[in-house]
Amino acid sequence: MYISGYIFTYRLSNGRHLIFNSLSGAMDIVDEHISQFLQKQPSIRPPSDQEEQFLVARGYLYEDRAGEQALINRYKEYLDHHHLAEISFVFCPSMTCNLKCVYCFEPQEIRSSKERMTDDDVLAAFLAMDEIMAGQHSAKQHFIIFGGEPLLPLNASVVRLILEQARERGITGTIISNGVFLSQYQDLLEPYKDMIKIQLTIDGPEGVHDKRRITHANQGTFRTITEQIDAFLEQQFDITVRVNLDGENIEHLNELLDVFADRHWNTHPNFSVAMSPVENYAGNSAPSLLPNYQLTEAIKMHVPNDKLKKLNVTLNSDLTRLTLPFEKVLDTGIVTDNYFPNMYFCEAAGAKTFTFSPDHQIYPCTSIIGDRKWSLGTYYPRLELDQQKLALWQGRHVLNQPECKACNIAFLCSGNCPVQAERTTGSIMGSYCGNVKRDLGGHLERLNASFVALS
Repeated sequence: MYISGYIFTYRLSNGRHLIFNSLSGAMDIVDEHISQFLQKQPSIRPPSDQEEQFLVARGYLYEDRAGEQALINRYKEYLDHHHLAEISFVFCPSMTCNLKCVYCFEPQEIRSSKERMTDDDVLAAFLAMDEIMAGQHSAKQHFIIFGGEPLLPLNASVVRLILEQARERGITGTIISNGVFLSQYQDLLEPYKDMIKIQLTIDGPEGVHDKRRITHANQGTFRTITEQIDAFLEQQFDITVRVNLDGENIEHLNELLDVFADRHWNTHPNFSVAMSPVENYAGNSAPSLLPNYQLTEAIKMHVPNDKLKKLNVTLNSDLTRLTLPFEKVLDTGIVTDNYFPNMYFCEAAGAKTFTFSPDHQIYPCTSIIGDRKWSLGTYYPRLELDQQKLALWQGRHVLNQPECKACNIAFLCSGNCPVQAERTTGSIMGSYCGNVKRDLGGHLERLNASFVALS
């Protein structure tokens, strides 16, 4: 018999062992001799025939390695055709920003850039998009308008052209804005509100938000943003409020959600809240970061679950990547998604994101815009892609990363961030674990008593 290479074990305080297979998703509590057998350690006794049959049925044992590889192949085929089927095209009218948020991942020189897309740039980008889609298996695509701050007044004509071109192609999209100049765009956006979602960020009640998301003159933006959300919801725009969470604002989350409810935003069916951790993928943003499992625990501690449902709150997958299967078994999770093994850490790792920058370059990830060593090619005056670089990003999954492929939590971690991998190993195909194993251990330590109760 072949023992799966993707079994993670954790010793509980009562001496029994939690076992989890990151490929099959199976999770069980077993006696120590079973855990020792699966870890290929000297065992106090071998598993009985009945125990062995159980391990086979649960995907811990296979007849041979080929059996496990067949399952891996099926999962990868499904992911390639379904999970990563949609292609994202990101348009950055400019990288200039009118705010200086304390955790911004974009370098100051990029945020201060005066470079802007022209109408010719937009038209060339859409022609490049058409050409890229012609070479894709997927028929799904969507656009994102991003920055910097895309809704600066100087960008109005370019934003209008992006929306016109997207409508001609029948594709929908999202505008990600800080919301300061949103009202100046209301008339422009009105004809397109059936095809766009608008994402704005509020990081806490007024006193908290205004310390984090401030203008260059150190002025807060809370009142400006909330008043404009009031107006846009009344006009039936689709609004998502993103809340970026870290150690500085997590304890104020419940109060913030009360603000949303007091303004009756949740009475609008087109309103939602998206919670996300402040991350440091680009290496530029790192104040007060907390492990994601601590953030999810704090959300559960500070916010009643019925309030989360009432306000249509969703959690970014970064918050649940490591915790989902364990919380699912215990029925203590905030999200109800089922665990599914993943081989790609993000859309960039699957080469499913193409970002059109004002410098005429195409980048695979929004966190590295402006650094031309990451460029996949150019879109102006015509599309020219570096096929070798593109293939590298397309092939960036745990099965192509030697150290990751051999890791027992490969399909839970999914290979971690390509940018951080390159910065620590010199290659996006390198193994960058970061704090994944430490955080997983910390999370299970918190859940230990709950699993003991199950055993």
